[in-house]
Amino acid sequence: GVPLGSMAMRRRLLGLLLVSLLLTLPAYSLAQDEEDADADADADGGGESPEEEEVKDFNLRHAIGNLAAYQKAHPDFAAGIGIWMGIGLTTFVIGAIMLLFSEIKAVLVCRDQDFRKQLHDNGYMKPASAGIAELEEKESVQMRPRAYLTVGGMLMMYSGLSCIIYPLCDVLDIVGLPSAPCFVLVVFGAFFAAFCITTFWLFLIWSCTRFYAALAFLVISLAGIILLPSGNLILIFLWLVVAFGGGTWYFKWVPDSYAATGDEQPFWVQDIGEMTVSLDSEDWADATTTTWNTVYSDVADAIPKDTSSLLGAKKQSV
Repeated sequence: GVPLGSMAMRRRLLGLLLVSLLLTLPAYSLAQDEEDADADADADGGGESPEEEEVKDFNLRHAIGNLAAYQKAHPDFAAGIGIWMGIGLTTFVIGAIMLLFSEIKAVLVCRDQDFRKQLHDNGYMKPASAGIAELEEKESVQMRPRAYLTVGGMLMMYSGLSCIIYPLCDVLDIVGLPSAPCFVLVVFGAFFAAFCITTFWLFLIWSCTRFYAALAFLVISLAGIILLPSGNLILIFLWLVVAFGGGTWYFKWVPDSYAATGDEQPFWVQDIGEMTVSLDSEDWADATTTTWNTVYSDVADAIPKDTSSLLGAKKQSV
């Protein structure tokens, strides 16, 4: 309940900006390493540009003083930062909820199908058992919006992270660091971060029923967390090969090749369902309607319809 314009809130936001600045400084170490690698060329007569000299002579104490002075001269600066971060955090949370709802629902349906298949393989249930066809049709309808919710959730998290990182560009300009790389950080860094977060959530959610597929998501996520912050173009390209090339190979090429030959898939090849997003507006409208009906049905089933019986059972137990 502290007002946004109060001194306490301004100090908190100022501290948060300083922490963000400290976390961003390693991104500029790549430029410094390149300068060190070209020291011989500089000694032969090549001078440093004013921008390079400014980055090289960066002083953290001086930067903190500049940021504090700017905040004092512009009291609304902290409020603007708070608005951007508030919008970004809200958008990120909404996207995470969409992703979790979609994938947890898919896992529950997948586990039910695996259980029915196990009963059938052991001779406890026939494929034509009463209600199975209707149940499978209902599950198929519920899974239609899955790709839209999962991909849409990741894009929402990307938008949220972009809003959170965007104010950092102004901070870099205030403290005297070049803000040009900040645009790359907002556009590409936020997307890669959202992608790594999404794959890590997919690992956690699917690890209980599709262990090897979950490991593939974990490799993609951890590789991004380790390689992307380096800022090295070669390592970033290596991660792109691992993430998109390896993911396409595992989830698309290998299953399709075995399906074409009719051979049985290896145990380590596991399917997590369809993940295709259509650009047809009717498909989007159908996905929206199905999502609403699914959420309404799940919530309605979770609420007891006859509370009097629960109260009666409670009285009897007392």
